[in-house]
Amino acid sequence: MTDRHTRRRPFPLAAFAGLAAVGAAAATVAAVSHSYAVCAVGLFVLGGAAFGAYRAARAADARTDRLVLQRLQQQPDLSQDTLANDLGLHQAAARLSLHRLSQSGSLPVAEGPADSGN
Repeated sequence: MTDRHTRRRPFPLAAFAGLAAVGAAAATVAAVSHSYAVCAVGLFVLGGAAFGAYRAARAADARTDRLVLQRLQQQPDLSQDTLANDLGLHQAAARLSLHRLSQSGSLPVAEGPADSGN
């Protein structure tokens, strides 16, 4: 059940990282040549690209969390390894998603054997 959107994360992050590098280079060159207006534009581009990278990463995390939650609602007794393999995720991505879902209280509760009261 590998979702084709799961592997999209590197492209937006790489694009924003490249844009941030261009902004940083422009700001550095402009500062050295005392062109502070261009330096300000370069820093603005750098900041915008960093924010874009953050938003892209958070969107990818939210997409992963939705996939993990949907899968666990279907089969709450899946192990982390099986869950990661079924969704085409790295083990660490599955663990992080489970941690985020656990912290938010969104994980379904697996029903265990009834307590005998002893």
